[in-house]
Amino acid sequence: MRLRPILVALVSLGLTLACGGGGGGSNRTSPSGTLTLRLGADSFPGFSQAIVSLEKVEASVDGGTWIPLGDIKATFDLLALQGGGSTLILPAKSVTAATYAQFRLTWATVNYQSVSHVAAYLISSGGIEQSLAMPATTVVSGPVIVPANGNVTAQIMLSGQQMVQSHAGGAATYTFQATGRAFDLGATARITGHLSAGSTPLTGVEVFAETVDGSGLATLQRRAFTDAAGNYALEALPAGGLWFLVAQPAGSLSAYPAAATSVNATAATSYAADLSFSAPQAPGSLTLTVTPASTATQGTWGELRQTLATGLGGSQVLIVRSQTVATGVAQDQAGFLGLFPSAYGVTAQRSTSGGAPVMKTSATQLLVSAGGTASTVLSYP
Repeated sequence: MRLRPILVALVSLGLTLACGGGGGGSNRTSPSGTLTLRLGADSFPGFSQAIVSLEKVEASVDGGTWIPLGDIKATFDLLALQGGGSTLILPAKSVTAATYAQFRLTWATVNYQSVSHVAAYLISSGGIEQSLAMPATTVVSGPVIVPANGNVTAQIMLSGQQMVQSHAGGAATYTFQATGRAFDLGATARITGHLSAGSTPLTGVEVFAETVDGSGLATLQRRAFTDAAGNYALEALPAGGLWFLVAQPAGSLSAYPAAATSVNATAATSYAADLSFSAPQAPGSLTLTVTPASTATQGTWGELRQTLATGLGGSQVLIVRSQTVATGVAQDQAGFLGLFPSAYGVTAQRSTSGGAPVMKTSATQLLVSAGGTASTVLSYP
C-alpha cells in the first residue's frame, strides 16, 4: 500500500512532462509558412545598363530584429529587371508565419558575374562606363503577410524616381539612391500594352503608371520602357485601385503629344492598355534648375505635368515626364528633350535618405515651342 502514492506521483510527473513541463513550452514550434522572393526595378532614362551586386536579404517584423532569409551572392542589371523582367532571388523558403514589415538588402562589394568589373557600375546610353557608389544596405517596407501553412510570393520593387543620382566632382560620379517597396504578388495586378503611331510600334518609350489622390495630385508609382516591338509591362501594382497609364514619345526630329488611359484594377490579374499616337511635330525642350544643389544623401528629380483625357469621360493632371537631375556645385539641373510643343506644369521633388519627398511647384505653366527652349528655377529653403 505504501507504493501507491509513489506510483501516483510518477504517473503525474509523466503527464506533466508530456504536456510541456510546467509552462516552458520549449518543445512547441511556431507555425510556419513558405515565402518566395523576387526582385524587380523600374525604368530610368539615360542608361543602357545599371549593374549592382546583392550579397544577402533579411526580413523584420518589428524593424529592429533582422531575420536572415538567404545569401543571394548574385549580380544583376537593374534595367533588365524592368518591364516585367523581375528575377527570383529567394526560392520557396520555410519561415515563421508573421507579418514582415521590412526587408533589408545588403549590397555586395564584389561582382559575381565578372571578376574584371567592380560590384556596381553604369553604362550610359552612349556606351560609356561610369562608377556607381552603393550604400551598404537598402531597406524597403512591406507589409508581406505569411500565414500559417500558406505560400506567399513577394516582390521587392525598386523605384525609378531617384534610382541613380549624378554628382559634380569626386570619385563617385553617380550614387544609388533608390527606394522601394515589397508587395505580395497575390494581391497585385499587372498591366501590359502596346504603343504605336499608326502601324509603327514605338520603342524605348517610358510608360508611367500613376495614381491620383482626392486633391487631384498625381503620383508616379511604376514605370517601364517599351521593347523593340513597342510592348510594355508594368507589374506589382496593388489591386483594388484606379491606375492611369501615361506616355509621351520623344525624338530628336519629332515628338508626339502625350496620351493617357485608365485601368480599374479591381482584382489581382492582368489588364491590357494600349496607347496610340499621331500628329508629331518638331520638338522643343525645357530646362529645370533646382537650388541649392542636392547633398550626397539627397535624391532630386523633376516632373512635367499636363491635363490629359483619361478615357473615363473626364481628364486628370498627370505626369508626362520624370527624370533625375544632374547635381552641380551650386545647383541641380534637368534637361527635358524631345518635348511636344505645348504648355507644361513643372514640379521638383527632393527626399533625404529615402524620406518622404518634398515637392516644389512652378507658379505658372511653361510654354514650349517647336525648336524652342523654355526654362524655370525652383528653390528649396
